[in-house]
Amino acid sequence: MSSLDAARAADSTALRKLIAPNGAFDQIWPPALTFVVVVVAWQALIRAFEIPVYVLPAPADIWLAFANNPHTLLSHSGITLFEAIAGFVLGSLLGALLGTLFAYSPVIARGFLPYIIAANTIPVVAVAPIIIIWFGHGLGSKIAVTTFLSFFPLALNMMKGLQSYDRTVMDVFHIAAATGPQRFFKMRLPSALPYVFVGLKLNVTFSVIGAIVAEFVQADKGLGFVIMTSYRTLAMPRLWAAMVMSALIGIVFFGLIALIERLVVPWHTSMHDQS
Repeated sequence: MSSLDAARAADSTALRKLIAPNGAFDQIWPPALTFVVVVVAWQALIRAFEIPVYVLPAPADIWLAFANNPHTLLSHSGITLFEAIAGFVLGSLLGALLGTLFAYSPVIARGFLPYIIAANTIPVVAVAPIIIIWFGHGLGSKIAVTTFLSFFPLALNMMKGLQSYDRTVMDVFHIAAATGPQRFFKMRLPSALPYVFVGLKLNVTFSVIGAIVAEFVQADKGLGFVIMTSYRTLAMPRLWAAMVMSALIGIVFFGLIALIERLVVPWHTSMHDQS
């Protein structure tokens, strides 16, 4: 086979992988097609029924609101993104520590878990003003609210994951006289990783929500601030543009965690179902 034939064969193989079921193309086209259909139908319905822009702006109006002043929305998005990432990291660390503690000490879990559950049932809009009073009006209070909202899912999933190890494997480690750290890092933690990533994915969504809700309560920057000021002035296309930006932050953030999951736990059944 000539080098030209080999190159053509390689290109053909790459194309087949791209368009094959469960390939990269198969992962991209459903949401892309859904987006196009929804946007076209939305735009057509707005024009057909002449819905006022303050009730529901058309996609074209939302795009113009962004295109007319992209730097402002992007700068506010950067603030919200920073708050979400910082709260996500701190909340995930706190959740992982609490989940590990609860998994190793059922007594502590029974003593504290009911109160943690109760605290997380309180609406964040009620908790946010208290946290802002404690931490001030700067970024620290927004990060604290985000941390508060995003630690609980990982704590529960970490605890469940560390308790879901294979008892037969534990017997093998016991016979081999494995130390506590060896049992944790080589047996319990690997078995808990699928649960951990479920908690991290939940934390991603809660961190963005927490940052924006904290900005609702008190802020002079961030997407929550843009949404509230736009609402007060009935600048609805700008409000929807800010909401779209927050959704994009959440989608990209979630996708990054999903990518890390595929790299860290490629052996898990759920990864084979998605590949």
